[in-house]
Amino acid sequence: MMMQSHKEVNHVKWKGLLAVLLGLLMVGVTAGSAMATPINDTHNPQGGIGGGSIIDTRFIGSGVISTSTYPIYIPKLQRYLVYQKVRHGSSGYFTLSVYRIPVFGYDTLIVFPENMKVYPSRATGMEYEGKVGIAYHFRKGGWFVWKAQLKLPVKFTAGKGLHAVLSFGGSPEVLIGGPIASLVNGEKPKLFTALKALLRGQITRSNVITIIAFALASGANADVLVFKEV
Repeated sequence: MMMQSHKEVNHVKWKGLLAVLLGLLMVGVTAGSAMATPINDTHNPQGGIGGGSIIDTRFIGSGVISTSTYPIYIPKLQRYLVYQKVRHGSSGYFTLSVYRIPVFGYDTLIVFPENMKVYPSRATGMEYEGKVGIAYHFRKGGWFVWKAQLKLPVKFTAGKGLHAVLSFGGSPEVLIGGPIASLVNGEKPKLFTALKALLRGQITRSNVITIIAFALASGANADVLVFKEV
């Protein structure tokens, strides 16, 4: 795990858990530009831009305590990390909003922490197609749609502490019959290790960028939602 210098720590002045999280994910961010910003249900897309679309993921519902967004700097691309606190044992919804959906529809593969309860048969907004490896597969069909939103019931049972949800989006050729399917099936050991580490809450800059960069290079998009059960 990368360690910040004493000078960087004094400059950014993060406290507690977020100091570790943000220190690992952010490069070249000033304290003024990186302060937590509350997000409501009518927010503008803050998630991943790439692969011809924008993916924005987060939890909603009474189990959500707080929501903040922070910029992540990747070469030639600025993206945003959503960080949420949720009540352990409570229920809510995982939402995935897709903007600029390509012609002929859109597929998504979503990977949750191992012990988190997910109810795909009760999802709305997209059709549940079954499991692909460790991921849940959803699809939005149609000729042309500007925006679609998946709303998936969940229960926060991953365990107290830090976790992540990884979402991939793109054409079926890339997701279901291509590199992303190979990843979630465990056929790419090094990448799969980084993915599993993120799910367990090892939110390092290296793990985040490794997964996002792989998705973009594969012609897909990806978003990482970080949350803490308290």
